[in-house]
Amino acid sequence: MSKQLFKKYSYDIALDEGVGAHLVSLVTGLMVFFVTLALVVNLGLSTITKNWVTGLSGTLTVEIKPPLAPAEGGKPSDREQERFDNSVQQIMTLLKGSADVSESRRLTADEIKNLIEPWMGQSAALDTIPLPALIDVKLVKNADASHLQSEIKTVAPSATVDTHTDTLDDVKALVNTASLFVFLLTGVIVLLAVVAISGIVRAKLLIHQPEVETLHLIGASDEYIAGQFRQHTLRGTLKGALAGLVCTFVTLLVISSVTHTLDTNIFSNLQLMPLQWALLIVSPLLVGSLIAHLTAQATVLKELSRLP
Repeated sequence: MSKQLFKKYSYDIALDEGVGAHLVSLVTGLMVFFVTLALVVNLGLSTITKNWVTGLSGTLTVEIKPPLAPAEGGKPSDREQERFDNSVQQIMTLLKGSADVSESRRLTADEIKNLIEPWMGQSAALDTIPLPALIDVKLVKNADASHLQSEIKTVAPSATVDTHTDTLDDVKALVNTASLFVFLLTGVIVLLAVVAISGIVRAKLLIHQPEVETLHLIGASDEYIAGQFRQHTLRGTLKGALAGLVCTFVTLLVISSVTHTLDTNIFSNLQLMPLQWALLIVSPLLVGSLIAHLTAQATVLKELSRLP
């Protein structure tokens, strides 16, 4: 199949010769490279957002502020510490007995320090500052989060309940904005490719105008001449699209090898399903071929209609 597709095509016009014979392949390769990268970013953003939303939806974080140490230094008073411990215990008892809660767990001191370290760094101050009590709460399906929040406030008025609603809204807004930008960028890239291919075809037609006029004189139809340019453009497009795909996946492999050395959980969530990978491979070839076919056909027929 591939041999038949890329075998030497017999042209009546010397389109494979002269300046700019491979410009269509170059333009298409660049288009496929950037469009495929844009698609990867878009699909990756969708996957990351889904993982974040799934991880944050149906959860609460309860924070109980620690007892304050005296201004002159030292540890909090026994009374303040006892009040703090009682508040934590009361909230834990409430959560374990609530029908809206499927699971609740108090974070350890080391886990809380790991959350603070990105903001404060690994300093000795982490061992001296009072740490709040953080309770991770997982809700059952269709739980009444507002009622549970009011119950927690009744037991411990100073407790802070984070429903992650603001975080989810911010993440969704950020991802939607980024996806819109990627979509617009993809449209601009495709538009530039169409303009470039149209200009290349028009230039080739101008260069080979004597040959085109000769074919007209011997009775060749506009459709026959357009087929010459269309076939040449299509073959160049397919070659360029394959080269662009190879460059794209090499780039992704390089990025993947670099990000694996980073201490981050973001890129670990950037995973695509087999269907998405198939879409990335097939769609650039189909779209590139369609763009080449329609652009070359429309451009050549339009220019041929102007010839005597």
